[in-house]
Amino acid sequence: MIFTLAILGVILMLLFIPMGSDGGILNRKDKAKRAKDLGAKSAAAPLKAAKRFAVLHQYEVVSPGNVVSGDKESGVDFILVGCFGVLCVKCLGMAGTVYGAANESEWSRMDASGRTAFPNPLDEASAATRVVRDVLFAAKRKNVPVETVCVFTNPKVELALPRGTGHYTLKEFKNLLQKDKYLYDKGVDEKAVAQLLREAVR
Repeated sequence: MIFTLAILGVILMLLFIPMGSDGGILNRKDKAKRAKDLGAKSAAAPLKAAKRFAVLHQYEVVSPGNVVSGDKESGVDFILVGCFGVLCVKCLGMAGTVYGAANESEWSRMDASGRTAFPNPLDEASAATRVVRDVLFAAKRKNVPVETVCVFTNPKVELALPRGTGHYTLKEFKNLLQKDKYLYDKGVDEKAVAQLLREAVR
């Protein structure tokens, strides 16, 4: 009887352990990749909002937005270019509860399959900003402001994160675009900057 219960326990445990595409148990790196892959598929709604905003104000949208400088990639989903400067957007489509802080190198999310670690997206956003600035600097456009934000697009996500750290839900991102700073004219040539960034996309 005890032996039978033990066997049943092992079977149940295996059923609820997340598996990789090859049928193996997901290790930490696999889980992080899965989280990143989810983000790559989540940009449709914020991209639509950015395109609508761009049409209203005669701005430009660069999509896809994976700008490359040397051996570094921005890794962003799309880029909005306007008279205000450049807004890079990195989308994450994960569900569950997300935990983290600005000063932590790794964040985590908890869902039915357990806890998954993934790189701090704010660090990735900062790295993306540097890559885009490098491209602009190389073209002697040093005065173009560059900003990168992270957008969690899954309606089932719950963000257990400090406020004001550069992360947004889809609704918050749409509200962000309505801020006056994205209408302030800083003398940026939208078409020229957008074309420059498109040429740097790989």
